[in-house]
Amino acid sequence: MKKRAVGYCRISTLMQVDNTSLKGQEDKIKMYAKLHDIAIDKMFIDKAVSGKSTDRPEYDKMINFVKENNIDMIIVYKNDRIHRSLYNLLAMIYELQEHDVALVSVTEMFDTSTPQGMLFLQMLGSFAEFERAIINERTRNGRIARLSENKWVGGKPSLGYKVNKHGKFEVDEDEAKIVKDIFKLRSKGVSLAKIGTKYGFSKQKVDYILKNKNYIGNFEYTGKKEKNNISIEIEPIVSKYIWNKINLKK
Repeated sequence: MKKRAVGYCRISTLMQVDNTSLKGQEDKIKMYAKLHDIAIDKMFIDKAVSGKSTDRPEYDKMINFVKENNIDMIIVYKNDRIHRSLYNLLAMIYELQEHDVALVSVTEMFDTSTPQGMLFLQMLGSFAEFERAIINERTRNGRIARLSENKWVGGKPSLGYKVNKHGKFEVDEDEAKIVKDIFKLRSKGVSLAKIGTKYGFSKQKVDYILKNKNYIGNFEYTGKKEKNNISIEIEPIVSKYIWNKINLKK
């Protein structure tokens, strides 16, 4: 009985050299299948607008298809056509192995259904770990560089702040009014519950706002990966006097 396979082709731009065009990839996949007496059930083709695009609807359809249709292997022209990241490639291969689906690369003679292919897979694992370490280091250095320029490093800013197109903190005047009122009410002895009811916040959120040093112009960042303790100055929303009055009282 012939082994069953699907083919996967992908280009990241419309401008590709002939040997990596969609037609070139498809022809070589079909030729490989014919030479090895493999039946191609279906071809899945993605056209991405850029190399960084993560929108690959045909890839997602293919993964579901091979799991549900007793497919023996996925054939690609080259490994980087299916995943540029070795780490992501390895994760996909391990997922496919649970369904007895192999990955075959036409140009790299890579076949995870063979002992040689599995040895290569183990080698890929080492490179994938190295790649992930390099990415983490770049990400860490990038965050530190942005913080040194008083720029936001991601996530959602605290209530009362926004980030401008240059990546710098700015006060959001409408939200800042809410923050100021919360501090004012608390300084007068209004309970966390009553303040929360006024603005639809939980007691915990109100408490978090009142303890947040952002509001006195101090943004602190201690990243798990960076293992640093960076503090930058931003525009305050309330005075240190009222912040201390609320947070330092016995």
